[in-house]
Amino acid sequence: MADVFISYAKTDRPLALKLAAMLEAEGWSVWWDTSLAIGDDFRNEIMTELGRARAVIVIWTDASIKSDWVRSETGRAQADRKLIPVKLEHLTYKDLPPPFDVLHTEDIGQDDKIRAAVVAQLAKPAVEPSAWALLTKGFRYELLTWVGIVGGAWTLFARIGGVFALAPLAQVLVQNWNKGTHAFWVWAFGWLGIHLAPELTPVLSFVLFGSLLTIGQAVKFNTTIKNQANVDTYQGKSFRLISWRTLLCVVCACLPLIIYLSLLHLLTDSAPVEVAIFLAFLLLAAPPLVIVLFARHKVYTALSTFLTTTFFMIIAVFQLAQIVGDLRVSYRDYQPPVDPDLLGFSVFALNIALMILLLSVAPAKAVSRRLIFLAIGLVLLIGLNELSRLLHEWGL
Repeated sequence: MADVFISYAKTDRPLALKLAAMLEAEGWSVWWDTSLAIGDDFRNEIMTELGRARAVIVIWTDASIKSDWVRSETGRAQADRKLIPVKLEHLTYKDLPPPFDVLHTEDIGQDDKIRAAVVAQLAKPAVEPSAWALLTKGFRYELLTWVGIVGGAWTLFARIGGVFALAPLAQVLVQNWNKGTHAFWVWAFGWLGIHLAPELTPVLSFVLFGSLLTIGQAVKFNTTIKNQANVDTYQGKSFRLISWRTLLCVVCACLPLIIYLSLLHLLTDSAPVEVAIFLAFLLLAAPPLVIVLFARHKVYTALSTFLTTTFFMIIAVFQLAQIVGDLRVSYRDYQPPVDPDLLGFSVFALNIALMILLLSVAPAKAVSRRLIFLAIGLVLLIGLNELSRLLHEWGL
């Protein structure tokens, strides 16, 4: 941990070198980016040293006042109450970027005053955050995300509960979960005077938990990025939320759904059900591919779209399977309580919206990691159910 961290623009390296030499001559340890070793992750290393330093000196020059890096580092130092700003003599307070133009700033040639400011700053007792403060800080960032993960995993588990035998306890929990979520959505839509079919409950519930996961990621990312330098316009995100690129992606991703709806009656009237279902899945698999083609960070985007599509398929396929019944029964001979065409279109449209929204508010890598946690949660629930069922059969 260095005593002093120096923030400066690259073109002002001679000024930083002179200042560092003066400080080191006084016996203080100094960190600036010349301390980086080859191969270091410079961004993380700089932010780590900035946080550890007991005092931060920013050198305001004609170049540094225009630097996003310097302003970002200065903002974090000011938030930590350890900033010592200095400037070139010809600069006035009006030249400094707000809100730093209201801080007392010494001229860089005033060595004695700079020494006195460093002495005063280093004399302040270091205040370490309590363990409880660190815990609650991380907890509030992750709360919505983990509510979304846990709720989403349980919704998926309840949706596939009819595929395999449920343990007695799991069966009771799933039944109560389905009743509880349906009652909640009936109450919510009741305010609007809308009658909600039970078949739509799992779709709405999963969208709700997906939205919570999205909000949690957005809050955490926006809070974290305030303390980092702006080196990437997208900051690891695959889309900008509002841009022509995103709009074009949405339009292209929705085209296969529109084609599917246009050909649906022709397929169901003239083609076998198996062929119609195959063609439907072929068309509905196109939107995730379109999103990957338009996105940045394609590997993490592909993983994210694969997982979200899989989750929505679990919601949609099992719901549609219950509505349509046996594949030999045609749509025209069966009148489901909910139009399967409308349900399928709505689910896949929501899937597109959620994928793009997630990849627009948080880095694709972080999104894919949280979706992997959701998948792991679902697998664990299935494993616990099988273990509980076996124990019940063995009389344990």
